[in-house]
Amino acid sequence: MTPTRTLVLGFVASLLLALLLQLIRLPELLAAARPLWVPLILAYWALREPRISTLFPAFVTGLLLDVLFGTPLGQHSLGLVLLVYLVERMRSIFILFPLWQATLALIPAWVLFSFLMFWIDGATQHRADAWLRWLPVLSTTLFWPLLFSVMETLRQPDDDE
Repeated sequence: MTPTRTLVLGFVASLLLALLLQLIRLPELLAAARPLWVPLILAYWALREPRISTLFPAFVTGLLLDVLFGTPLGQHSLGLVLLVYLVERMRSIFILFPLWQATLALIPAWVLFSFLMFWIDGATQHRADAWLRWLPVLSTTLFWPLLFSVMETLRQPDDDE
């Protein structure tokens, strides 16, 4: 299989896994701290792989999330496309950072995504506690180094071959 085809299959598989993780029902106590899996995966691919365009998949995945969660059509699409656009534009800077600095530098991206979801929900009369909106920013920030390390390990070809 060609390297580009392998990358695309890895991208699609990881995005489907992120969707599945986003949909799994969690106990009430843990559900509030669920990381933003889809934005995490899309940000990873936007950061690490310039050969794969992630804007259109972000838009389509956002529409799928809107349908699955019953949110206004375009809410998640707007947030995901904006997040991916920012990460792609800042890729050259993020590449220079060590993992811990990149983790801190991505916090505004997670905050922006959560703020957009919060703002659109407020405009459409979907109310939620503020801590329920901002707790995923913390959990997403904490999961970023783990996700990044796992994805980097999976992406690297075996040296034995």
